[in-house]
Parts: sequence; C-alpha cells; structure tokens
Amino acid sequence: MAKREKRNRRIQQTTLIIVGEGSHEKAFLSHMKVMYTLRNSGQKVSIVKGDGGSPYDVIKSTIKKSSHAAYDYKFILMDNDVPIRQQEYDLAKKQNIELLMSTPLCLEGMLLEVIGQNPLNTAEACKKLLHPQLSGKPTEPHSYENLFTKTVLDETNKFTIVRLRKVLADVKN
Repeated sequence: MAKREKRNRRIQQTTLIIVGEGSHEKAFLSHMKVMYTLRNSGQKVSIVKGDGGSPYDVIKSTIKKSSHAAYDYKFILMDNDVPIRQQEYDLAKKQNIELLMSTPLCLEGMLLEVIGQNPLNTAEACKKLLHPQLSGKPTEPHSYENLFTKTVLDETNKFTIVRLRKVLADVKN
C-alpha cells in the first residue's frame, strides 16, 4: 500500500504589532485583545510594551521592536499629554506606523470618559482617579475586566477605542 503524503497547509496570517506607550497601555491592549481577537481569525496580534519617554522615543522604540519581523500593520497607542511634532508624524508615516492617541491627556483620561466620568486636568490626576476603580494593578490585563466589559467598549464612540476594536477584530477592515 502506498504511503500517503501528508501535506502541511499553512494559512498565511496577517500580522500586526500594537505597541503601548507603557505597561498600563500594554495591559489594557491585552485586555482588549482577549475580547476582540478570535482564535483562527487569520491574524496574529502582538501586544508590546514601549519604553515610554517622548513621542519620538516611543516611535523609535517601535521601529526597533518591529524591525525583526515583517508586520503587515504597526500601531502605537500613546498618550496625548506631550505634543507630537510634524517630524515625528512623518517618521511614523514613513515607517507605516499608525498613531492612536489616548485623548484627553492619557489612557486613564480616555478610559474615564468611556465609563462616563470626567477626566481631570493632569495625567497623574486621571491615574489617581481611575486606578482605585480597577479590580487590580493597572499593569495587569484582568484589572480592566469589570469596568471595561465588551458591552462598555462596544458602546463607546471614542475614536481610538473604535479603531482598536476594528483592528483587533479584523485588520483588513
């Protein structure tokens, strides 16, 4: 009896990297990934923590972190508390990196608005207001589960959250 040749079929996956400016962004992005990226979706999503710093530093760090693989799509989730110069936008565009801004001010300010609370005047004040409401440390993805359910995130019209939902669910759209 002839031995049948077993074929390995590899489905070409779409790859994307989303770099969070810091550990809080990485945790929140990981929380969203669990809810929106389905197994066998045809895409491989990498969530990576950036090294913080200025917008230029975050963009340069993303370039370095994404240089080892040919990602189809690259994103950065960064705070909006430090103005981004045109040359930084140009650098990101040249590297095919889409910048997603947490507005107002920072991730915590944006998340406060998502749950219907008014963000305060500084990033630090927003953190002090949001972090005690989380169910754990802000650096752990599960800490966002109670406040930021799929229903809450689906109902918001915050551009950055809407864009992340779409990207995590299906990058082709």
